[in-house]
Amino acid sequence: MRGIPAGRTLVLAAAAVACSPSPGQRQDPTPLIVVTIFPVADLVARVAGGEFVVRTLLPPRASPATWEVSPGQLRLVEGAAGFVMVGGGLDGWLDEMGGLGDATRLLRLTDGMSLRRADDAHGEAGSGDPHVWLDPILVRDVLLPQIVDFVIPMSRDTAAVRRRGRTLSDSLTTLDEEIRETLSGAERRSFIATHDAWSYFAERYGLVSLGSLYERPGHEPSARALGQLVEAARRAGLRAVMAEPQLAETAARALASEMGARVVPVDPLGGPNLEERTDYMSLMRYNARAFARALEAS
Repeated sequence: MRGIPAGRTLVLAAAAVACSPSPGQRQDPTPLIVVTIFPVADLVARVAGGEFVVRTLLPPRASPATWEVSPGQLRLVEGAAGFVMVGGGLDGWLDEMGGLGDATRLLRLTDGMSLRRADDAHGEAGSGDPHVWLDPILVRDVLLPQIVDFVIPMSRDTAAVRRRGRTLSDSLTTLDEEIRETLSGAERRSFIATHDAWSYFAERYGLVSLGSLYERPGHEPSARALGQLVEAARRAGLRAVMAEPQLAETAARALASEMGARVVPVDPLGGPNLEERTDYMSLMRYNARAFARALEAS
């Protein structure tokens, strides 16, 4: 499932996570790093401490597959010291932006990783499943070392960066234990989600996806595909369908109605102003509780 990224690229890091950046020139002289999605921005900020500022490109509730960069965000990225993206087809907006400024360093977290096969499409054919941040142990063992490595050369306090990295590593270990405990009582282990974002989470915690509603965002499932999911759900005794705020719930509600089931919200991205999802740790706990409710539904 995983490989250690090769050729890690060092970039500047930041500490305070903000939502969608405002257009115009920054007046703050604090070095800036721009990150494509919120969960990764929160991880970067935890490692970087107070020396830097982090901004997130993707707004809350937006889908990476359909979102478009604004002119103001283009200017923000052009003036950033560093840019962090997941890669693997999830956030390939660099082509739309025309590349980075000469002084902006780039880190793609999935470069060199052996990604799981993707059943949906975020943009790059054959790129694999990019939702690596939804496995906290993969974050701890593969993503976090990259983040620490790119912060250290740019920091005035290397020891503090390493200390924050160790603290975050311990927190991720504890988070994994909490998620296991949350899911331990569920008799069912199968689920159906809006799209195939949960393969790393499922593999880590012994869950099985029976399929997803959307092969790609913006393409409604056919009646035949819905019928096949209903049959699979009934055979498995499922009583819930997982839906995400980044995608319309129409198909999820139609499937749940056909099954006599309920819709349970999950969220792969979160955001700074979203209840119970205001940082990486709370987002993962939120999703663990949601999966437990769906798996235990009767």
